[in-house]
Amino acid sequence: MIGKSLLYLVGLVGVVGWTGAVNAATAVGPICDQGARVGSTTYYSCNGGSHNALDMSNGTCSEWNHRGMINVSKYYKYYGGCANTCGGSSCNGGAGNYYVVSGGSGWEFRQLHVNSNGSSGSKTCDRCPLGLVGSTGQSTGAHVHADNRQYGTRKTAWYTSVGTTCGSSAYCGNRVGTPTL
Repeated sequence: MIGKSLLYLVGLVGVVGWTGAVNAATAVGPICDQGARVGSTTYYSCNGGSHNALDMSNGTCSEWNHRGMINVSKYYKYYGGCANTCGGSSCNGGAGNYYVVSGGSGWEFRQLHVNSNGSSGSKTCDRCPLGLVGSTGQSTGAHVHADNRQYGTRKTAWYTSVGTTCGSSAYCGNRVGTPTL
């Protein structure tokens, strides 16, 4: 009887799929400078082509910490290997040095274009320094790019649902979104 029940459970998982739990998180700005602002949201430069992510900057490069944005302890997987730059490159498919926090059902939260330093590397932390605000990858200037994806498709509800728009504060004490993980 136990064998039949186990086979039924395995078959059910195979049909339904094992997706894992999905949770909402709180994301805060990645730069601890009161002058940090959101420069792009759903559209590049807030009026150009489709972007579906937040780009945040304070107008400097390699001077300020690029911090983890999720407001609870999470595992940040690091994808590095790109030379630090303030002018862009084509490393890691355009993402440059970046971090991914993975969740259930194909959800991910990503932070891109990090200039690496002694803080860089995979780690579990709560809003810790991940590197410096930079421009690695396909980037036109130093900034933090953040997006929330499900199975590779960028979603906008994580920041539009809390009213984050162009010009909003990207300070590390302010909420900029509620990504799904």
